[in-house]
Amino acid sequence: MKKLFLLLFIAVVSLNAAGFWTLTGVTKANVYVKNDVSLLKPDTIKTIKEKMYTALKNLGIQTKVQDSPTLMVVMEDLDDDGTHYVYVKLALGEEVQTYRADKSSTFSLTYADNDFIDVDLDELDSGVLESVDFLLSQFSEHFNDDKD
Repeated sequence: MKKLFLLLFIAVVSLNAAGFWTLTGVTKANVYVKNDVSLLKPDTIKTIKEKMYTALKNLGIQTKVQDSPTLMVVMEDLDDDGTHYVYVKLALGEEVQTYRADKSSTFSLTYADNDFIDVDLDELDSGVLESVDFLLSQFSEHFNDDKD
């Protein structure tokens, strides 16, 4: 139950911080999926990657380029008597240079959004795919808004 409250807290905090992200100048990205949902089918992970590549291509963002930012989907779940609570996060991480005196380089999340869903076991895969679709549409909207 503590994990559920922690995930809800993270989701609320992240929703309030959504306006601070920028996608200006993103021209390339690699794709990464981290799955901690043990009952998700392997085909679902493959479909998620395909959706990510398609979304990036539709935005004119090159993929599979060395030393690129990484667009990642991270999924975690909690099982409560047959209902699965799944926390899905979409984030863009990249090397950035700080404004500190030494102008150090560091890895930073330059975009993040998340979705928290509850689904029955028989709808787990379709529910996760819907969540990923939602997050990718939010990412695309944000990307297009930053271009304008």
